[in-house]
Amino acid sequence: MEHRLDPWLALAVVAILGASLPTLHSVSRVVGTNLLLRQLAWGAAGLAILWLLAGIRLDLYERLAPLAYAAGVLALVLVLLFGVARGGNRAWLAIGPFSGQPSEFARVGTVLMVGAWLANRSRRRLGFQEMCVAAAIVGGPLVLVALEPDLGVALTYLPLLAVTLWLGGLPRGVWLGLILVTTLGAYAGWHTVLKPYHKERVLTVLSPDRDPFGAGYQVRQSKIAVGSGGLVGQGLGSGSQSQLRFLPAQHTDFAFAVWSEATGFIGATLLLGAYALLLGRIGTAALTAGSRHGTVLAALVGAWLTFQVVVNLGMVLGWLPTTGVTLPLFSYGGSSLISTCAALGIVQAVWRRRVVNQ
Repeated sequence: MEHRLDPWLALAVVAILGASLPTLHSVSRVVGTNLLLRQLAWGAAGLAILWLLAGIRLDLYERLAPLAYAAGVLALVLVLLFGVARGGNRAWLAIGPFSGQPSEFARVGTVLMVGAWLANRSRRRLGFQEMCVAAAIVGGPLVLVALEPDLGVALTYLPLLAVTLWLGGLPRGVWLGLILVTTLGAYAGWHTVLKPYHKERVLTVLSPDRDPFGAGYQVRQSKIAVGSGGLVGQGLGSGSQSQLRFLPAQHTDFAFAVWSEATGFIGATLLLGAYALLLGRIGTAALTAGSRHGTVLAALVGAWLTFQVVVNLGMVLGWLPTTGVTLPLFSYGGSSLISTCAALGIVQAVWRRRVVNQ
């Protein structure tokens, strides 16, 4: 019996983390914090967690799923009651000198719970009541995160909901109905839920020159940074947009713009190649998993990370509104990095099951 990790997935993770460290170090002076040491510590912790979770059997994940899910939901409730506000969002929970973003970790618990729920269904196509339960498993944390309000993280729960309904065998006619309801809901939300600055971000995408020094400033500076990189880039620590503080949130939401400015088209292509390899290996794990449980887990993680990568890059390039969705494994942040590594550890556990079954 052979137990080994997927070396290509591991290579992609190390490559992305390796690219993020010099990028964050190059903007540490601008941000005023030593980002390198913190990200290095979080990266080491994340890789250790990835390796540990990769060794857990899938049946144990199935048994632990309710506990992980309940802990995540409880943490989200505690955030609403006692959370620390940063940047307008009450998304942080502080315990002594340590603080974290429970919404990131609750997403991992949600993945485990959906995987366990679908794996225990005897029918491939769920009934109406079962479908509602599956949707509620994802919808509960999503609503709690939206109430913080943390729109960026809340959006990353949507692909989990979509994959849950798809794997549950939702009929095509119902999909069309959901699209119609979603469209009507978006229209109603535009007039009742979205705040003025949310609307400005959307309108700026449709009309980039609408407010170049207000709502459109971030995206405008990001596009300048990406374009100024040219073929080979200006070098780390030498980009005018990042070093002269024109580019905001350069260590979080717009970290890819800093990398593109520094390394140019060649560096940006290599980084995108690493993400393509990462997502491709997750897809391979889902397609060749030795069980329905493994397929569901890998598919959920793949949908989550694909959505996050696409939305962040679309935001950086001005194709999508600024939402606060970070680039996984690359943007600065301990909660995001560790939770992403935990999810990838689960995928590696699925991969190991696949190898054993061959």
